[in-house]
Formats: sequence, C-alpha cells, structure tokens
Amino acid sequence: YEIMIKRIILISLVAVFAYYAGIQGITPGNITDWFEGNKITETLKSTLSKTLELAEEKQVAEKAGNLIDDLKENVSD
Repeated sequence: YEIMIKRIILISLVAVFAYYAGIQGITPGNITDWFEGNKITETLKSTLSKTLELAEEKQVAEKAGNLIDDLKENVSD
C-alpha cells in the first residue's frame, strides 16, 4: 500500500513537470543546450573526481594509521 502511494506521487510529479515543460515549449534539445551552456557536466565531473581523490586520501591515511599502530605495538612488545 505504501509503495503504491509513492509511485502515484512520483508519477504525478513527472506529469506536472512534463505539463509545465510542454507549456513553456521546453524540448530535450533546450535542456541539453542549457547543460552545455552552464558547463554542468564539467562541474559534475570535476566534483566527482575530487570526491574520489578525497576518498582515496582518507583510505591511505587510515591504512597509514593502522600501520603506525601496528609498529607501535611491535616496538612496545
């Protein structure tokens, strides 16, 4: 029952957006031009690459921390 309500809401939102786009005369070509004009794809790509770099740095830092902890344990033993 809950899933059905979510689907109805989603379909209603899509219908409202489609209706609005139709009234405004917006076409898929216009949307593509807007994305290219605002360099959205380049921004998304650079943001994704920076996010991946930060994730890799965090993994390296965690591994280095674990290695240091292991070395401290070995030295104290």
